Amino acid sequence: MARKVFGDSLKNAMGNAATAEEDVDLDLKRTSPTVARAQASVLEEDKHATRLIDPSTVRMSAVMDRIDPSDGLEELVSSIREHGQKVPILVRRTQDGALEIVYGRRRLLACRELGQKVRATVMEMTEEEALIAQGVENNARQDPSFIERALFVAGIIRELGKTDETRKNAQTIAYRALQIDESLVSRMNRIATGIPMELIQAIGPAHGVGRRVWEKLFRLCEKDVSRAKEVAREIPRSLPGPERLDAAVTLLTATKTTPPKAEPGERVKIGRKGNRITIDVDADLAPRVEEAVRKLIGELLDRGQDGPK
Repeated sequence: MARKVFGDSLKNAMGNAATAEEDVDLDLKRTSPTVARAQASVLEEDKHATRLIDPSTVRMSAVMDRIDPSDGLEELVSSIREHGQKVPILVRRTQDGALEIVYGRRRLLACRELGQKVRATVMEMTEEEALIAQGVENNARQDPSFIERALFVAGIIRELGKTDETRKNAQTIAYRALQIDESLVSRMNRIATGIPMELIQAIGPAHGVGRRVWEKLFRLCEKDVSRAKEVAREIPRSLPGPERLDAAVTLLTATKTTPPKAEPGERVKIGRKGNRITIDVDADLAPRVEEAVRKLIGELLDRGQDGPK
């Protein structure tokens, strides 16, 4: 009996589009029931059969679902070395005949590391079908983080939504793949594209942290993108992911906006609001201005001119 590759979640995500199997069913009805069953069985088994292939012949897809697929790969490498590869990866054959990973990137990398062939199921799939299958499989994992899901959404929109006409379809593929609300797709895309990639990589997946903290970081990055890139180099890498995210928020929150530089003829600016007087000066003048102001205030107080005239 052929192994069931996808569950109902993937079939529901795909919608009700007609498949090649329906055309085959029409042809099989013209033959005897026995032959039809045999042909259908062979067809289904061939489609879902696994085979051993050279992992170097499988290329990565443009849309990644992990910030760093090689992170913590040593444990998986040890497991496959000791017990073998238990679960096959899924690859698709592209229009140019190449093999492209749909899901199972870490298993693919582990087999490459071990120098052994990888057990894979090869299926004919469109790019849209492959992305939906990838998203459904990611949802079934125990450890997808919010930011990795957001990057996956952004990747789908980047690859499939290059024009105004295709952007709407890309968003549809994204929410079908992750089975989330359509409005959340737009939010996730804004967050993933609004935070500099070097800052996301410095923080890592931050498992267990939801949308609100990442959205707060996104809004801070909007205010000062260049500072956000600097913060990526200041975050202690020894901290766990969630604490690195908190550190990034703290560093960006503590950042003071740089006052506008004075024009050459305006090296000292004095402002007044109510009973408060502010003085903005160039850094090199600050000590002298401070000394002059203190001296002037002292003279005014000595002369008794601190009260109203």
